[in-house]
Amino acid sequence: MKSFNIKDALLGIIAILLYFVLSSMQTLPFEMAGIDINYIPTWLKITYLIIFEIMMAGIMLIIFNKKIEKDFKDILLNHKEYYSKGIKYWFFGFLVMIVSNAFIIFILNNGIATNEENVRKLIELSPLYIYLSAVIFAPIVEELVFRQGIRNIFGRNILFVLISGVLFGALHMVNGIENALDLLYLIPYSSLGIAFAYDLYKTDNIFTSIGLHFMHNGILLGLQFVVLLFS
Repeated sequence: MKSFNIKDALLGIIAILLYFVLSSMQTLPFEMAGIDINYIPTWLKITYLIIFEIMMAGIMLIIFNKKIEKDFKDILLNHKEYYSKGIKYWFFGFLVMIVSNAFIIFILNNGIATNEENVRKLIELSPLYIYLSAVIFAPIVEELVFRQGIRNIFGRNILFVLISGVLFGALHMVNGIENALDLLYLIPYSSLGIAFAYDLYKTDNIFTSIGLHFMHNGILLGLQFVVLLFS
């Protein structure tokens, strides 16, 4: 099976570029209207963010529509095999994430990652939004962009797995680097990215990594809800 071609690579590049361009333009409508986003009612801000994420997911689904149609038919036939293997890859990545996080927080006394703090704040602000964003939209968009997009560019090989995982990890902490120790959070974030990428490498089906991403974020968010409920 041919694992790389120019058309696939172009689709991957377009998806990645659109992701960054659209993300940087998220508040542009308010800026053009001269509206300070800090003074917008919370319900309106949340509604806008949900609409924006639906749009982002829709664009990525359109870009990769042929791949999605093919993989959907494939996952219906092979879901037991794919997910039974995928769970093992996810569990290993999750274990690395837990151990490395524990080392950073408790041994080095560096506190939780800034991204984690932001998630907790959003849970308190709007549980519905953070659930839709983290459990539904993020897995779809992130897997299509940083897994399928990068796989399209580099082909189905270990190089793709490493690049996809490390880039995924870096983007989850890029706005939270305050000191050199914060760079260590690249390990736990990349471990999951590498696990999801390896899953796509083995199955060549994007629904496997999307499904595992759904599951992972759902589990972590559920634990966050429990912690905040009883804290």
